[in-house]
Amino acid sequence: MRSRNERRHTMGDRRTIHSEKSIKKGIAVSAGGVVWRETGSQGEVEVVLVQTPARRWSLPKGTPENGEKLPDTALREVSEETGLSVALDEKIGVMRYSFPGEEARIDKAVHFWLMQPTGGSFKNHDNEHIDVRWVGLGDAMRMVSYRNTASLLEDAAAMLNRRVGPTQG
Repeated sequence: MRSRNERRHTMGDRRTIHSEKSIKKGIAVSAGGVVWRETGSQGEVEVVLVQTPARRWSLPKGTPENGEKLPDTALREVSEETGLSVALDEKIGVMRYSFPGEEARIDKAVHFWLMQPTGGSFKNHDNEHIDVRWVGLGDAMRMVSYRNTASLLEDAAAMLNRRVGPTQG
């Protein structure tokens, strides 16, 4: 039986930039983060969402470069996609889903960590997304375009509840 953080998700954000090797095997791996900050004294938490050109709200994530470890991928991709400098925190879990590829169905595993901002600015985000913003955690769960992303945010909220009390926002 899978743990709550490793349950199988069947839908998700579809990003098709993968290495030739992973596509031939029908598997893909990515890493990303839930960047969070506490905004008030009563457990209010905001997270960073990115908006794709297709107007879908998601979490920042991306594909490893050759030989890159997944935590390093998560830090690099989140920084590139948001413009923020971030620090790695606790691992949330792995989101799994599949989507049609050119030659075969692709099974994807995206590893996510909690992250905290240490500097930077949304003005410096890459061109892959049309918008980057802070959103209250509850609003973020409603805004994201896929249910598995909302489930991952629920897992993050449970982890944050232990730190800042019941999260709001």
